[in-house]
Amino acid sequence: MEKAVAYLVGHPVIFIIAVIVSIMILFSFMKRVMRLFFVIAAIMVLYAAYLQLTGGHTFEAFQHIGLWFNNIFHFIASIFGYFFDLVKGQKKVML
Repeated sequence: MEKAVAYLVGHPVIFIIAVIVSIMILFSFMKRVMRLFFVIAAIMVLYAAYLQLTGGHTFEAFQHIGLWFNNIFHFIASIFGYFFDLVKGQKKVML
């Protein structure tokens, strides 16, 4: 990895090209993520409209959904935290 960074720093034209390609990849990823968020938002609006038409409890349903997303977020964050701690621990052993 250090050799790759040294090579890129030593060749500014290739470094600029790498930065431009990285920015393009990042924007492409963000575009897809935003599209996913819009689809999720549209589904949530349709679900709220369905609950309203059928006489369901919209507020309680969305509180339940919010708690569910919060639990999933904490679970995923704990998994990533575990893996980062594991990788950090391996770096100490390797040194």
